[in-house]
Amino acid sequence: MRVLLRDTHAYRGCRLALPDGVPDRDRDVIVGFSDGIEVPGRLTLTSGPVLDIAAYRTARGTRIVRKSWRLRQDNEGWVIAARLAAEP
Repeated sequence: MRVLLRDTHAYRGCRLALPDGVPDRDRDVIVGFSDGIEVPGRLTLTSGPVLDIAAYRTARGTRIVRKSWRLRQDNEGWVIAARLAAEP
């Protein structure tokens, strides 16, 4: 399963696509970014959709640490609603 972000990194308000739809259970996913970078992630549905994205480097070399994001759907599709606090 793939999750496609419309930018080179995730942030609140970033649009994304779930081409295969929302799975019926938690799933490992491949997260694709607009610069062609793909990284492993996990889509968790337990308390609403949450996308965990592994640490990676953008195509320009910017290091991005592992983060978790709450997703929501609106009338334009899927969007990142909020960044979740990092686990200790």
